[in-house]
This record gives sequence, C-alpha cells and structure tokens, in this order.
Amino acid sequence: ETAGPYGDITGMSENPAYYRQDITEGKAGIPLSLMLTVVDANNGCVAVPNATVEIWHCDAEGHYSEYSQPGYDGTGTTFLRGLQISDANGQVKFTTIYPGWYQGRVTHIHVEIFVNGALVKTTQFAFPESITTQVYTTAAYVDNGQNPTNNSRDSEFSDGIEYQMLSVTGNTTNGYVGTLPLGIAL
Repeated sequence: ETAGPYGDITGMSENPAYYRQDITEGKAGIPLSLMLTVVDANNGCVAVPNATVEIWHCDAEGHYSEYSQPGYDGTGTTFLRGLQISDANGQVKFTTIYPGWYQGRVTHIHVEIFVNGALVKTTQFAFPESITTQVYTTAAYVDNGQNPTNNSRDSEFSDGIEYQMLSVTGNTTNGYVGTLPLGIAL
C-alpha cells in the first residue's frame, strides 16, 4: 500500500512528545481504541518488540492536521497523529476517534512501521462498512454524511483488504475497539 496523503511533515518521530497513546487532542468523535500487534510474517508471526508504529487519520469532518486542505487549514496542529513503540508482546495501543472520510476515499487509518529506524511497512487500515454506516449517523459525523465510497471501490484497497481490515467491536454509545496483527518481513 501507499502511505497516502498527509504524512507527518513536522518530524514527530524525532520528538518524544508525540510518542503518545492518546492522539485525540480534544477532537470530537466516537472513541476508538486501537490495539495493534506487530508480528514477523517470516518467522511464524512471532511478536516484534521495539518496533515504532506511527498512525495518522482525518477527523470526523474529513480534515487532517499539519496540512492546508480545501476549506480547512490544519497547519500547526498535530491531532490524530502519534507514535508508539511495541512492547515485549509486539503490541501498541492508541486512543483516538473513529475516522471520518473525504471525497474519493473510504474510511481508513494510515500506518507506517519502523524497525531500528528503517521503514519496513506502509499500509492503511479499513473498517467494516456496517459499523461505519452507524457511526456516520451520530452527532460529530452527521454533517459530513455517509461516505459514498466503499471498501471494494476504494483505489487503495482495490487489491483486497483481507490483511488490512480491522476487527472492530463496540457501539456508538460506548465506543469501539479495533484490533489487527501487523505482519512485517524481517
């Protein structure tokens, strides 16, 4: 997959303040806890400790931090971006919100994984459409409406989403938990 637009331009990986679990910075939306596990796909999917996992995504209205976009200037902001270092079990956890969407793309989260400072994986996560439909009827999302793009028509997921689909549990009242193993080749 491609990193896609709106990757970090402020050098967050060089600043310890952005190695954080909670990346919301007060952004409104349905709570989402991401529990990701980095595994070595070439070695029986054993856990990979000390991998740096960086994520970023848009807010409920489809806007990204750090960038000026049509109708919104996110320069100077860092919401919904962060890094974590995987623990002994290869796990990282982020506290965020369910992402919104923007024209031409399905709901997604960007991720890059680094081992010993080297980029080893770039991908994006997809979301179950039935859950996304429910989320987009709630207050923080309703003004942007339902996303007209679905997983099968999204250009980034046109080769399939089997390994990028988050397993999502929860509801719009209490929030969601998304889990996914992140296979890398060491």
